[in-house]
Amino acid sequence: MSDRGKDAPAKPIYEGDRAAASAAIRRESMVQRVVTGAVLGVATWFLLALLGIPQVVGVGVDAGVLPFMLVGGVLGATRFCRALPFVPGALLLFAMAVGYTSLVIGPTRSLIRADPIPQSADAIVALSGGITADGLLGQQGTDRLRKALELARAGVAPRLVVTLEARRSKGAVLTSAADQKKLAAMAGVTGIISTGPVESTHDEALAIERLARERGWHRVVVVTSPFHSRRACRTFERTGLAVSCVPSDSRDIAVRSLDSAYDRVRAFGMLLYETAGTLRYRQMGWI
Repeated sequence: MSDRGKDAPAKPIYEGDRAAASAAIRRESMVQRVVTGAVLGVATWFLLALLGIPQVVGVGVDAGVLPFMLVGGVLGATRFCRALPFVPGALLLFAMAVGYTSLVIGPTRSLIRADPIPQSADAIVALSGGITADGLLGQQGTDRLRKALELARAGVAPRLVVTLEARRSKGAVLTSAADQKKLAAMAGVTGIISTGPVESTHDEALAIERLARERGWHRVVVVTSPFHSRRACRTFERTGLAVSCVPSDSRDIAVRSLDSAYDRVRAFGMLLYETAGTLRYRQMGWI
């Protein structure tokens, strides 16, 4: 009988099973890291959206979900995975500081310009505020028009001008004209004047300046959202018009009190948007 078997090294009976189990654990760990990274990526995007960052760069909230999920998943598979939780964590802490302190109250209120309402003017101008995919005014546009209609009924000016917005939806072009006329008719105001399509506050200012030049107007009352009022009225004044600035009532944010975390975070997003807009308008020489 040969003794060579006695000299061979002993192999564990379950060595193959242990290797397979170890590989399975590594795969499971990798999957968990990728999934965790993807979840943290999406959480980061939604926190950025809460703070108003997508609005500043001109993208919708839905636009960043998939890219941030993919980037987070990829980073989760790398050595950066341990740092990923700190990004949404820092954003969350910042959002809480904005929402639960008075950090934004002073800066946001400095955006509001409210001039004395003149006894008479040549026209009241209600700025548009975007339209929905159903062709209806958004909340801010509705608030602006309601305030302008209130001034028109009070006899502040003999005419009301609205700026026209258009968007393409399902192959059709929708405009704000029908909804603006409907709301004006409900308030008993007829014969409103509409500009051509506009895409920015600067477009609105140029359109009103052309109307004023053609019709001999000198003073207009510009009605827009509170946080938009300072930049908007400066833009109109840059065209040479005499402007009385009237902020509309705000029904989506409690602008006067800003006493809830929700309102303060929303106001912070508008502060970012208006700050970026003001810098760009100043750079372009529009204010």
